[in-house]
Amino acid sequence: MEWSAITLLAVQCTLLVIFCFFAFFNYLYGFASLWTPKIQRVKPSGKEVAVVVVSFNEKNVIEETIKACDRLTYKNKLIVLADDSSDVDVIEKNRALAKAHGCQLVNHHSFVQEVAGQDGEKVFEPVEIWESPGFVFFHRPVNTGFKAGSLKLVHTYLKKRGIDLMYLLDADWHPQEDAIERTMEVLEANEEIAFVQTKRISSREGMNLFQKYVALHEEGCYYSDFEGRQVLNHPALFSGCCTLLRLDVIEEIGGFTPGHLTEDLDLTDRFWLNGWKGIYLGSVVNYGEVPFTYEHFRRQQERWAAGSARAFREFFWPILKTNRLGWFAKLSAIRQNAYFTSTLFTGMALVVGIISISWLAINRNSYSAEYYLYLFSVIKEPFLILVYGCILANFIEPLVMILVKKRSYEELFHLPMSFWYAWGNLHTYIAGNIKGLFNLKLDWFCTPKFNRGNVGRLPRIPTSIRVLNISTFMVFLALYFSEGWIFGWRDEFALLWLPAFLIASVK
Repeated sequence: MEWSAITLLAVQCTLLVIFCFFAFFNYLYGFASLWTPKIQRVKPSGKEVAVVVVSFNEKNVIEETIKACDRLTYKNKLIVLADDSSDVDVIEKNRALAKAHGCQLVNHHSFVQEVAGQDGEKVFEPVEIWESPGFVFFHRPVNTGFKAGSLKLVHTYLKKRGIDLMYLLDADWHPQEDAIERTMEVLEANEEIAFVQTKRISSREGMNLFQKYVALHEEGCYYSDFEGRQVLNHPALFSGCCTLLRLDVIEEIGGFTPGHLTEDLDLTDRFWLNGWKGIYLGSVVNYGEVPFTYEHFRRQQERWAAGSARAFREFFWPILKTNRLGWFAKLSAIRQNAYFTSTLFTGMALVVGIISISWLAINRNSYSAEYYLYLFSVIKEPFLILVYGCILANFIEPLVMILVKKRSYEELFHLPMSFWYAWGNLHTYIAGNIKGLFNLKLDWFCTPKFNRGNVGRLPRIPTSIRVLNISTFMVFLALYFSEGWIFGWRDEFALLWLPAFLIASVK
C-alpha cells in the first residue's frame, strides 16, 4: 500500500519539475528584459527589398495595409500582394489595387499551380500576375499549402527577379514608416543573421473589451519574452510576420513548408539547426489586430497548439543532438517548441489533482493515505513555494509590460479576465496538441481580420464546447467543495479555474 502513496507523490513531483522548467524561462526572460539589448548596426546597403503581404479573402483590411506599405520610406522596395482569395469580389478588389499602382496583367510567364481537375486528376493552372515597377499582385487559384504554400511560390518568383530580402506582413499588420531601414541596418551587420523580427502590438483605438484582454497575452511576449532572449543572446523566434528575412538562407534550409500550421516555428527550428541566428528588434513597431471574439481566439489557439506540437514532435531530437546550439540554447529552443504543449501537462496536473483528492477521500484514515500525507508533510514547504512560483510565472510577462515597459497601469484591471479567457481554452489546447503530436487531421482556420467599423456578424462558441466547459466547471466545483467538506481545506486554485471554465461555458 505504501507504493500507491509513493507513486502518487512521485507523479506530482515530476509534473512540478516540468512546470518549474517553463517557469524558469519565464522569470529569466522577464527579468532580463529590464535591460537594453546590445545590437550591432551598419548603414543599409540600399538593395531591393520585397514587402510581401500574404492575404486570403481579406476584404476588410487589405487596402489599409497596402497604404501602410506605400508609406514606407525605403525607396528601393517592391510591394507584393500574395493573394489566395476564393471570393470573387475580393479578387476583383485586389485587381483594382494593382491597377491603381500602375500594374499590367502578365500574359506569358512560367508560374503555375497544381490543382484538382473536375475528373479528379491533377492539372496545372496559371498563377495570375499583375506587375508594375513598384507593385506586384500575385494570385494563386487555390490556397493549397495555406500561407507557406503561397510564400514558397512567391519565393521562387522573387528569386527570378533577383530579390534576396523580404519584409513579410500578414494582411492586417501596418509597419512603422522606417521599418525596412531599421531592420536592414541590423541584418546586414552580421553575416550569421538570417532574419530580424520586430515588435507586434495591437492598435488600442476602437478595440473591443475582449481584444484588450487578448492583447495582454500576445504583447507580453514581445515586450518581455522576446526582449529578454535578445538581451541574453538566446535563440530568437520568427513569429510569422513583421520580419525581414534573407531568402537565400530560406532556400538553403529547404524553403517554406506548405501546409504546416505554424510555418514560422518550423522555419525557425531549421534556422537554428543550420547555425543561423535571428535578432529581435523591439524598437521597430508594427500595429495589427488580435481576434475579435472568443470563438476566433479559441480556433486560432487550437491551430497554434497543433502546429507547435507538430514542430515539437519533429524537432525535439534534432535540437537535442545538434552541435549548432549550446545546452542552454537547446533548452530554450525546446521550451519554445513546447510552449503550447505545456498545456497538456496542465491538463494532466488537474486530472492528477482530482485523482489525489478522490483517493484520499476514499482511503481516508487508512495507512496508505496517512503515509502519503506524512511524505507530503516532509516536502510541503518547498513543494508549495515552487507551486506558487510556477503559477506566478504566468503573470511575469504581462506584469513587466504593464508596470515597467508601458506603465499602462489601468491594464492591470484586465489581467484576471485575460488569464481566465486563456485558461478556459484548456480543452482546445489539449485537442490541438493531441492532433499535432499524433499527426491527426486538423482543418485549417484562418483568423478573420476585420475593419473595426465594419465587423458584421460574429460567431459564438459551439454548443458542444459550452457543454464540455460547463461539465468541467461542475466537476471542479464538486472537487473544491469536497476538499473543504471532507478535509477542511480551502483551495485558492478555485479562483483560477472556476471562473475560467464558467466564462468559457457562457461566453
